[in-house]
Amino acid sequence: MSILGEKGAFVIFFNRRGQDDKPEVVMIDTEVYACRNCNGWMRKEFASADLKCPLCGNETAMEMRELPQIE
Repeated sequence: MSILGEKGAFVIFFNRRGQDDKPEVVMIDTEVYACRNCNGWMRKEFASADLKCPLCGNETAMEMRELPQIE
């Protein structure tokens, strides 16, 4: 340890205990409205009434994507 102290280095310990407690992410097929012109999209549950892109305002088309389940 005296060599590390002389060089100004220090020892770092990592705790992995909390990583095992994370809940499993459930992926489901979800209907989304995707923009035809840009990368914008929105889930069907959160789509606006006029089905316009939230980013550029152009038309969107319905498609299926595998997304994490929202609780």
